[in-house]
Amino acid sequence: MNSELKPSTPTNRPAPLASEAEIQAAYQGRQAAGGYVQRRFTSELMLLLHDRQVVAINRAIRRHAPARTLEIAPGPGRVTRDVRPAGELVCLEFNEGMIAEGQAACQNGAVWHQGNAFELPFANEFELIYSYRFVRHFHREDRDRLYTGVREALRPGGRFVMDAVNQRVSERLRQAKPDNYPIYDKLYSGQDELRTELAEAGFEALEFEPVLRWYRLQYQAQVLLGPRSQRACRLAIRTLERLRRGPALEWIVTCRRG
Repeated sequence: MNSELKPSTPTNRPAPLASEAEIQAAYQGRQAAGGYVQRRFTSELMLLLHDRQVVAINRAIRRHAPARTLEIAPGPGRVTRDVRPAGELVCLEFNEGMIAEGQAACQNGAVWHQGNAFELPFANEFELIYSYRFVRHFHREDRDRLYTGVREALRPGGRFVMDAVNQRVSERLRQAKPDNYPIYDKLYSGQDELRTELAEAGFEALEFEPVLRWYRLQYQAQVLLGPRSQRACRLAIRTLERLRRGPALEWIVTCRRG
C-alpha cells in the first residue's frame, strides 16, 4: 500500500487539486491558456526559473542530439518556444486552448498533439522526454502511472528531465499562505527521497540541478527592488543565484531509463 499521505487541510479550506480530472479542468479553456505566462512568469524570480529550465533542456539536446524529443504537458508553450530541437520536437497537451496558444507562440517546428499524459500513445520512440510543473502536481500513485508511460515511451538509456520541489524551503511558504497554492505539489524531504522514487519507477537519477538557491533573499530582493528598478532586481536575484550554499526552492532532475 502506498505510504504517502495527502496533507491535512483545515475543514474550511478544500484540499489542493491533485487528481487527473482536477488538473485537467484547472487548465481548461482559452482564458486560462491566454493569461498563463503573464500571470506566472513575469517577475524576475520566475523569469530566472524559466531561463534555468530552458537552459537545462537545450543542454540535454546538445549533449545527446536526440532524433525525437517529447514534451509532456507544455501548456501554452512557455518552455517550448525557447527550445532548440536537434530533431523532431513533439508536444503532447490535453487542453485545446493551451495547444492553440502554444502553436501560435512557437516557431521552432514543434509538432503539437492533443492527448492524455496518463495514456501516452508512444513506445520506445524518444531519446529525450521532459516535463515541467506537471508530475509534481500528483500523488504517488498517479506519479507512478506517469513514470510508467514515460519509461515506455523512452528508448533504452533515454533521458527524462522534470522538476521537483524542496520541502525545506517550500513548506514554510505554503503554510504561511496556503491560498496561494490551490494545486497540489509533492514536496521532497531531500534528493534521496526522489532518487528512491525514481529508482522504484525504473529510472536512474543522474543530476539534481538546484534552482533559486537563495529563495528567501531573492524574494526579498523582488519585493524591495522590483517596484523601484527592474534592472537592480534582476542583478540582485541572479547574483545570489551564482552563490552555491543556499537551499534551493526546486531542482531540475535529469534521469536515465534503466
